[in-house]
Amino acid sequence: MRRFPALLTLLLAAVSSDLQAQSRSPVFSRDILPVLQESFAPLLERESGLELDSWQALMAGSDYGQVVIPYDASSSLLMRLSTELDPSDPLSAQAAAIDPAELALVREWIQQGAPNDEGIVAFADATNLLYACIEDAATVVVIDMDANMIIRTIDLQSLGFTADAKPHHVAVEPDGSAFYVSLIGDDVILKFNRRNELIGQTSFERPGMVQLHQNQDLLFVGRSMKAVNPPQRIGRLVRSTMELEELDVFFPRPHALTIHPDGQYVYVGSLAENRFATLDHEAENLELQSLEGDTHTLVQFAISPDGRTMVVGGQLTGLLLIFDISEPSAPQLTHQIKVGAAPWHPVFTPDGAQVWFGNKMANTATVVDMEARQVAAVIEGLAQPHGAAVSPDGRFVYLSNNNLNGAYQSRYTWRGETLPGAIAVIDAESQAVLRMLEVGPNPTGLGTK
Repeated sequence: MRRFPALLTLLLAAVSSDLQAQSRSPVFSRDILPVLQESFAPLLERESGLELDSWQALMAGSDYGQVVIPYDASSSLLMRLSTELDPSDPLSAQAAAIDPAELALVREWIQQGAPNDEGIVAFADATNLLYACIEDAATVVVIDMDANMIIRTIDLQSLGFTADAKPHHVAVEPDGSAFYVSLIGDDVILKFNRRNELIGQTSFERPGMVQLHQNQDLLFVGRSMKAVNPPQRIGRLVRSTMELEELDVFFPRPHALTIHPDGQYVYVGSLAENRFATLDHEAENLELQSLEGDTHTLVQFAISPDGRTMVVGGQLTGLLLIFDISEPSAPQLTHQIKVGAAPWHPVFTPDGAQVWFGNKMANTATVVDMEARQVAAVIEGLAQPHGAAVSPDGRFVYLSNNNLNGAYQSRYTWRGETLPGAIAVIDAESQAVLRMLEVGPNPTGLGTK
């Protein structure tokens, strides 16, 4: 039997060992942490509060939020700083010095979920989740409301939808097991499970606001503000089957939408006329009510936790309209409060004491004291605030910022970047903006259970 020379045997063994090493998944402490500390650290000098001494510290992010988003290298700040900085930013020289092989290694690790040495992926057990539609990026981002960081990204194009899908609004199951997203551009409503997997969809022309029925297997859908002359109907969708029917409301551009806690009545407002409908959806009985004065353009409703009060913002009049709905079938307008330009999506705090909303055309947010029926505070420093949400414990308020007017400026200069959107995290007690979580362009609707 012929034998390979010893040198050739050793060479083959070395090649085999090298190939095995290349096929191994990167291990954080061995392969990633040293690269971060030696090559990437200079890029992160503006990230105050960030430590690079462990996986836990890296995933905890900086004072500004997340540095790594598991499974999403392209949106992770770590990779963006390495590849997308404009040459005018002084940090671009540091980015250019990073070895391409190291860059590829870190990217691979993030795409695998950025796990620790034991294979654990950060935030896999997060419970208090906020979903934010990024309309002009065709994505939905998931925010952990305990950590106040973006922890996942849902890329709709990777699921077969168009770059112009325009995700607009979100509704979440009470137990958090699934959520629903309206896509204005693709004329469809999507259903995802808790693992962000697409499990259902149905067609609907220019869907806008989506509202979950709290005790029936139903979801109601209005029409988008971007639809010029949509059907004068709303959608009623069976969540378990995604079967949908349309219900007439008999006025143009039905947009504002909510459901009374008793589940019987759905309230629908018009963008075009000073009219709204009270719909007994079980009996399919509709009562129309007109409002006096200039056209408000009713953007969105919110109902107090006790189910006795409903509010809605008037885009063109700058008024917050307050209704007594203690008799749900017959809302009574009781107050009109001047609250500034374009009050958008209102949201009650869990105790019902306050209503928060963004003033889109004023780059501010307003806090209304519901007992006094007056403005309690105005918060500056926003950029076309749109959607609003409150954490379950009432500690934080979240406002999406379209920022199509450039009022918000990133702390980095990105190459060829459209204006970045942001999700403002606000301390509800101090009313201070704690973070602006940068996301893709034009974030809109927010949803949480």
